[in-house]
Amino acid sequence: MCRVVAYLGTPVVLDDLLFKSDSSLMKQTYAPQMLKLMNLAGFGMAAWEQNSHNPEIPFIYKTISVPFFDRNLKVLAQKLRPTCLIAHIRGVLYDPSSKVNIQNVHPFQYEGFKLAMAHNGDLAYMDEMKFELLDYIKPEIAKKIEGTTDSEWMYALLMSQVEDPTKDLELNEILPARESTLKILKQVRNKQGIALASYVNLFLSDGNDLVATRFTFDLGCYEDKIDEFELSLADLSLWYTLGQDYGWHEDEWKLIGSAANADSVMVASEPLSRDITNWTEVPEYSVLYVKSEGNRRQVKIVDLDI
Repeated sequence: MCRVVAYLGTPVVLDDLLFKSDSSLMKQTYAPQMLKLMNLAGFGMAAWEQNSHNPEIPFIYKTISVPFFDRNLKVLAQKLRPTCLIAHIRGVLYDPSSKVNIQNVHPFQYEGFKLAMAHNGDLAYMDEMKFELLDYIKPEIAKKIEGTTDSEWMYALLMSQVEDPTKDLELNEILPARESTLKILKQVRNKQGIALASYVNLFLSDGNDLVATRFTFDLGCYEDKIDEFELSLADLSLWYTLGQDYGWHEDEWKLIGSAANADSVMVASEPLSRDITNWTEVPEYSVLYVKSEGNRRQVKIVDLDI
């Protein structure tokens, strides 16, 4: 069911986020603390670094190998100091029909588009929904779809809800587009008679803004075939922490400082530290977004009524 980490704030050593933390994203490939499924179907990231050439364009890295053993990624992580990041490890059900290829690795960001998206979850019967969704996806965007995953189709749908996906989007454009996407998915599910639990935790960023959604269609409705995976709310949780200077402080990995003076925010499927007292869980059916005021960051959480 995937694991995601997103960051917005002052420059941070990527190695600290991806590898060094005691429950880092790399360790979550084989030993996630809040998921009973390993995440071995690929790794991808979009990292924005202010001092790089064309800083508005993120550094994209994707692989279908197990990232914990990726020496190239480890070396890059020791050098990069992004101010914004979406990093994703992909988990799929252990089934021969699962497609593990580079086209299905998150995050998704079409060439020329500003917004990148990663997804934690799964949409039931997505194959039955795709042709209905084409009515809501702009043809020029539909042509860009390369993979088979439900997540990329959601990205194409989301990008079709904004007037110009190639421009720098403001929060007042990103948030309504995300809401419209969920409403369209609900409408198509209802038309197809789909009433199974489907998790839609979305992580969105363009290097300036950060938005995360914790949402589930038809929570509690399951089929027998997925009972063996013992899915629970904890599996698709969403957490955040805010403060200053992420690193090794007082014998633990954390952001220090008060929320009032926070200049950095981290959002993740599960905390990166075994001690979760510095993390806050985002409620189900809500959207979190980071409001920037100068060098300060504030987390806002609002309810979703879809």
